[in-house]
Amino acid sequence: MIKAIIFDYDDTLVQTRKARYNTIYKLTKEIFNANITEKEIDEAWGLPAEDFLLKLFGRFSSDIHYLWSVYIEFSKKDLNVPHLHAFDFIRKYQDSFQFGIVTSSSEKVVIRELNEIEINTNLFLKIQTSDHTSVHKPNPEVFEPIFELLKNDNINKNEIVYIGDSPADYESSSQFGFHFLGIAHDNRHIRYFQKEKITFVRDFFEVEKYLIHENNFR
Repeated sequence: MIKAIIFDYDDTLVQTRKARYNTIYKLTKEIFNANITEKEIDEAWGLPAEDFLLKLFGRFSSDIHYLWSVYIEFSKKDLNVPHLHAFDFIRKYQDSFQFGIVTSSSEKVVIRELNEIEINTNLFLKIQTSDHTSVHKPNPEVFEPIFELLKNDNINKNEIVYIGDSPADYESSSQFGFHFLGIAHDNRHIRYFQKEKITFVRDFFEVEKYLIHENNFR
């Protein structure tokens, strides 16, 4: 029986790729008078926050504080957008499960974005970001901090499901001992999910059907 649901953040709950690729294109052009390719952004995507910025802009500056300031400034112009029904699902079942977030994004970005889209952060037992651990996905140890909290509520690993969109989400959570449910809002990782025979859904309406109505992972 599932008692806790933990989510990846970017491209699982919110449409970060769509918003931030646009941010990165504009920032690179306007601040550094250069161009950046989709392939270059793809190679940095999913890295811990500071590594992400240095991978993208390290050829222009190694001053991480400066890179943070311009990235935050530009990202404020491109508001992130929730995936359809994502937070409705969480609000609907807030009394049925413990909810959490484990993401490689930074706390300053995630909390600001949730506030911008008017999401109550108290819906989550913990929002664990890259600031809270020295290891990151696909290292399974990334889940230790949030699991310590869940253990305090007498929740075991086999009572927890992690929902994410990427191979790193699957590899880290399944190796740690959680159930995993893939979510493929686009086709980017569908072939991986199919090849590895990983259960996945296409949206949060299907999440609700799979977890609640069909009562999987019992």
